[in-house]
Amino acid sequence: MVHIGQLVLSLLPFSLGNQELLGSTLLKSEHAAITGSVATKSIAIVGAGSGGLAALKSILDLPEEVRAGWEVELYEQRRDVGGVWLPDPPGELPDPPELPETPLYPLLHTNTPHPTMTYPHFTFPPGTSLFPSWEHLWRYHVDYADHFDLWPHIHLNHTLVSAEWRGDNTTGKWEIEVHAQVASGSWTEDKVIQRTFDHLVVANGHNHYPYIPTWNGTDAWLANTPPGAPSREILHSIYYRYPEKYTNRTVVIVGAGASARDAVLQVGPLARTAYQSLSEGSEPPPDAQVIIKPHISHFTNDSIVFIDGSSLTDVDSLILGTGYEFRVPFLSPPFSSVLTSDAHTPYNSTTAPSLITNLRYIFPLHRQIFSLAPTLPSTALAFVGLPVLIANAPSDIAQSLFVAHALANASLLPPRDAMLRELVAHEDLLRGKGLDPYHVGHRLLGGDTEAQDYQDNLVEYLKKHGAIPDDGEKYVEQWRRAGRTLSRLLARGWKRVEDLDEQARWLDGVETEDEWAQLMERLAAWQEEWEKEHGESASPYA
Repeated sequence: MVHIGQLVLSLLPFSLGNQELLGSTLLKSEHAAITGSVATKSIAIVGAGSGGLAALKSILDLPEEVRAGWEVELYEQRRDVGGVWLPDPPGELPDPPELPETPLYPLLHTNTPHPTMTYPHFTFPPGTSLFPSWEHLWRYHVDYADHFDLWPHIHLNHTLVSAEWRGDNTTGKWEIEVHAQVASGSWTEDKVIQRTFDHLVVANGHNHYPYIPTWNGTDAWLANTPPGAPSREILHSIYYRYPEKYTNRTVVIVGAGASARDAVLQVGPLARTAYQSLSEGSEPPPDAQVIIKPHISHFTNDSIVFIDGSSLTDVDSLILGTGYEFRVPFLSPPFSSVLTSDAHTPYNSTTAPSLITNLRYIFPLHRQIFSLAPTLPSTALAFVGLPVLIANAPSDIAQSLFVAHALANASLLPPRDAMLRELVAHEDLLRGKGLDPYHVGHRLLGGDTEAQDYQDNLVEYLKKHGAIPDDGEKYVEQWRRAGRTLSRLLARGWKRVEDLDEQARWLDGVETEDEWAQLMERLAAWQEEWEKEHGESASPYA
């Protein structure tokens, strides 16, 4: 999609005076060039998905007298906003081992009702299915940028390559390098932009670098496809697009997350035989046409061997729904020294000499947001969108409010040693539950209650310290909590609505947040009553 206003504004920095240098451009102050004034604070945001848009809007929502003279620029490497909801470029399909731009597959629908996923007070359009397809999610983010006039600050096709901190733990600047593709008439011009900023907000998502387990014997197994059979393959779900590819194949799907569940439901009916490799205690989706297997132990030339000693000799394909690694290349060597990537790091939050990722957990961070690395000031680097197992848009706003007000007033944050003590106390709390915080990482394993309390606590902190008015209400509304808790019941109910072809009746006149909340309440009661009468799925949480 081409947004003419945004395109024109994105060209402005490259057409003023003598700042344009083909191939390598040094823009010391785009803001100054455009306005004739010097920015009092400069902020770079990386990513125009849910988190980046939330960060941008929250900063722009600060009172004008607070952000007077601020420069806020958002860099997005892809062709439009929307993050993971923006599909592959037209006509392109994933080509392993090259990483695709997105893990999005064409049959993707939400697995939670969309009213629980929205930015506060910005609903989906009337008539939207309660569990919409990816197209609606992508369009929702475009509408959000349109409605709140975010485009003047957004630079599409701008890839942040490196971000290095030049300074110490009290003061300094970010030196960043951006590679941009800028439209120039009928052709595209490549530019290198070098800039300095006071603050960096990283909101580039965490579904880009697949975690691929290693097993002994995979190379030999892959090299020994039986005559007449399709070539054996092991592919992460980031490459999965169409289930028809697996028609009449024998497939093993590894994992129990959302992408693995969708692969099971989509591939199972088409495959010759479908298996799902699960951890003990995990279950396949309801009505899944799969045979359950335990974890994989190893491979031989001819078979896949599981930890219970059983084996399969006729498998053609493995789909790995095994999650993603937390990597930020533009902060890591060889491009930057800010973030060290080490899966086996000996450091912890109190001993880390810099920011570290063990590929599951970026640490030390204050409340999963601000870097507590001893090499940076506390507000120099912020992350938005790291928590996993949480509704993204509302949690991104909660985090972004925290970021925006801390950037406006750094004294809102406690001293670094106090924030470290809070982090260590949280890690100790997890250990007390028998969990390793460095394995749990950014996952909120306490279910929707922990995820919603996390958001409430961020906003409550701002109210307590006078950053925002205290309205006496929780940030996460009760209807959102109920909608998340009853999401499986609602999904079963909505499927019945679709089977009865009654979507239009249920959606008629539903526009506001309150009306969407009432729809979910009616649907839950309707479905629960039906299940009681028919003796099916007695638990609303099944």
